[in-house]
Amino acid sequence: MTDNDLPAFVPTPPGLYRHYKGGWYEVLDTVRCSETLQAMVVYRALYGAFGTWVRPAAMFNERGTFEGQDQPRFQRVSVANVTPRDQASAQALIAHLRTRARQVGVDLDSALRAPPPEPTTCCGRGCNGCVWEGYHHAVRYWADDALAVLAPPSARP
Repeated sequence: MTDNDLPAFVPTPPGLYRHYKGGWYEVLDTVRCSETLQAMVVYRALYGAFGTWVRPAAMFNERGTFEGQDQPRFQRVSVANVTPRDQASAQALIAHLRTRARQVGVDLDSALRAPPPEPTTCCGRGCNGCVWEGYHHAVRYWADDALAVLAPPSARP
């Protein structure tokens, strides 16, 4: 069988995605199953043990009624538009940008600085000006700086 004999498929663009249930994922590639020739999306969870998974591309990219709403199963998210509002979104943003940097041979901790550390002093009472709010702003600031480091030279100011 030659490449011309293989069924066509549209690759799922690598990047940051959010599952309709709220989990954050990073698409690494679209590959073909050696047994069925079906397109499969290879993706990594950006929480817990950061496990790597594979799912049929048709299922990954499907739109349907989930939790009573018509929506995509996974929604691609622009890194530049992610505003961390919780620990999961902050961790996903940091992990995704570190992956992008490694792919182009950049160590963000050396080229930029390490991302801000997670707070350890929150009292859990939901105070105005909670340390988590400051952390989320600091992560977004770090992400903007990371995106500037990763931008092609022609796009830099």
